[in-house]
Amino acid sequence: MSPPAVSPPAVSPSPAPTSAASLLSRSFRAVIRQPTFLLAAGVLFIAALTLNGAVQMMKLHFRKEPVALRHPLDEIPQQLGPWLQVSKDEPLDKELQDVLGTEKYIFRDYVDTRQISDAELAGLKKEIASGDVARHVARLRNDKPTSVLTAAVTYYTGLVDTVAHIPDRCYVADGFEPIDHSYPTLDVSPPAVLGSYSSAPSRDLKVCFINFEDQTPDHSTLPVNVAYFFQCNGSYESDPIDGVRLRLQDLTERHGYYAKVELKTVMSDTNASKSTMADFLRYALPEIERCLPDWDAVKRSEAQTNPSASVAAG
Repeated sequence: MSPPAVSPPAVSPSPAPTSAASLLSRSFRAVIRQPTFLLAAGVLFIAALTLNGAVQMMKLHFRKEPVALRHPLDEIPQQLGPWLQVSKDEPLDKELQDVLGTEKYIFRDYVDTRQISDAELAGLKKEIASGDVARHVARLRNDKPTSVLTAAVTYYTGLVDTVAHIPDRCYVADGFEPIDHSYPTLDVSPPAVLGSYSSAPSRDLKVCFINFEDQTPDHSTLPVNVAYFFQCNGSYESDPIDGVRLRLQDLTERHGYYAKVELKTVMSDTNASKSTMADFLRYALPEIERCLPDWDAVKRSEAQTNPSASVAAG
């Protein structure tokens, strides 16, 4: 007798593979059905509405609107009283400008014409016209250090509260060590020929003053003295953190700007350096202010576009 036929075991069909998108969709549907998820989503939604409402009601500004200069910085005159510009206004290369963080700047060398003879001044002007003045200025800086000053003005607006590019860090990176770091007050009252400030005919200005010494092996560079200060939203500040940054962090201010004015001399006598800087600012500051925004006008414009804020402030 032949053995009975044995049927092969039945094979169940394999389930179709599940796609990742399908798994994700099912997981998402499962999550959103959870009461805790719905509660959390509701709380976040209400918080967002409440925050936006509070920001609008309190008129808070987390990012400042820009303020335009009244005049370009390169309109600051080449002749500031007895101080004559001896360098040319030239653009920085892109890499340096990116580090600087602004396209609005001037970097200039000035010479005090009271300290040179008429004949030397005539020769200096010819060299300025030809562009071959660097050696003459270097010689003046060495022989009469109080006769040469480097000035820079940089302008920033529409930014967050970051203060870009201060010399405290830059000179150290170039091999200089700060020996004296102080905050003197300079008398920068303008001379009568340029008029006086309506609110303060006599002006005292607090600056950050740093004396740097060359720490490279050959010590080939004379001490460098740097002073800087800021005009931020219509007020002068000497500290980038406790002054400028705190002002820019005021959420009730709709607009924001700051300008940094930086001066440099090369000499060992720090007192003579401060006197030289104060003398230069007596002539330069009125012209710098002519270019910077009129903060009172900015606030008046804000009040006109938002009368309720003016009433509340009153």
